[in-house]
Amino acid sequence: MISPEDKLLLDKAYDAIKLSERRNIPRFLGFLNEHESLYLQRNLPKSADICFFGGYPDATRLMLGAGAEEEDFPITALQLSYKPEYELRHRDFLGALMGLGIRRDTVGDILTGQGRTVIFVREDIVPYMLSNVDKIGRVGVKIGYADLSDLPVPDDFDEQVFTLSSLRLDAFVAHAANLSREKAARLIKNEMVTVDHVTENGVAFQLFEGATVTIRKYGKFVLTALLGTSRKGKLRIAVRHYR
Repeated sequence: MISPEDKLLLDKAYDAIKLSERRNIPRFLGFLNEHESLYLQRNLPKSADICFFGGYPDATRLMLGAGAEEEDFPITALQLSYKPEYELRHRDFLGALMGLGIRRDTVGDILTGQGRTVIFVREDIVPYMLSNVDKIGRVGVKIGYADLSDLPVPDDFDEQVFTLSSLRLDAFVAHAANLSREKAARLIKNEMVTVDHVTENGVAFQLFEGATVTIRKYGKFVLTALLGTSRKGKLRIAVRHYR
């Protein structure tokens, strides 16, 4: 059953498409989170003149553009520079921006690096950010326009290898969260686990390469590759754990 939030999102997308067709101008929606963009990609007509873009090729948070090309998207990349000894994380930047009253849907990906972070934002909030962002927490920062040819490589994740008896969701959650299968099953049944940003309460759900599993209070895990089997016949998978 479609949730009220998803229905409202779909209605907004249809409105953007119709307005773009009527006026023959691009219309935009977002930034969207991963669930929202995936939901729209699956539920809007294949014939619709739309595309999704987040400011750079590997973006996670995307805008929907109706009647638009990538160069039309109102996205600007800003760079925040600070002393390299300060280990600022994604949540530090997001918390600071929300504290300034900036809406979440105007902020795209946040790429943290050593001594500098690039944030993709809607172009209409750029003047406000340039005038008001000078600290992240207690750390002083300098803000300016980013060079898209030199983006930081995010360092807020760990690469891991899991060895599992199967690709069942409960087996994966138990290993990822260091829990018993019973406790992992309880998390799943209590709707504390999502697969590709949709709540999944089936303990026997079979995961697949590329799946994103988010476990409330434990983080986000992406199954990046199937690595074959061990000598004992167990499955080996590569997993990226976002801190």
